[in-house]
Amino acid sequence: MANEPKKTSMYIETTSEGVENGPHSKKFDDDGRPERTGSLLTASAHIITAVIGSGVLSLAWAIAQLGWVAGPAVLMAFSFITYFTSTLLADSYRSPGPVHGKRNYTYSDVVRSHLGNNHYLIIL
Repeated sequence: MANEPKKTSMYIETTSEGVENGPHSKKFDDDGRPERTGSLLTASAHIITAVIGSGVLSLAWAIAQLGWVAGPAVLMAFSFITYFTSTLLADSYRSPGPVHGKRNYTYSDVVRSHLGNNHYLIIL
């Protein structure tokens, strides 16, 4: 009975055995979910494909339409906007603090943790 899986979320089942071993178990993260197995290489590949995406295909046309002065200026402006929004997204992964905050796995969790449950229900 002690090893029966219990559902902690809609998608992931965990056993109480791994959670009872403490937050530093080899099978589970500090929040009781299965340990992530990603590496720096896979994370970099996902970031590159998400940021570059299909926008690269239209980049030459956009620069040609804007010209040699405005084209690189707009490109730099959007690179700073992309950097800023990615840092906001990374900071909202754990809230309220980056070390001891609760992990937010979905955008709904981020909205709920920043606005509160009452405002989240209004936005829904």
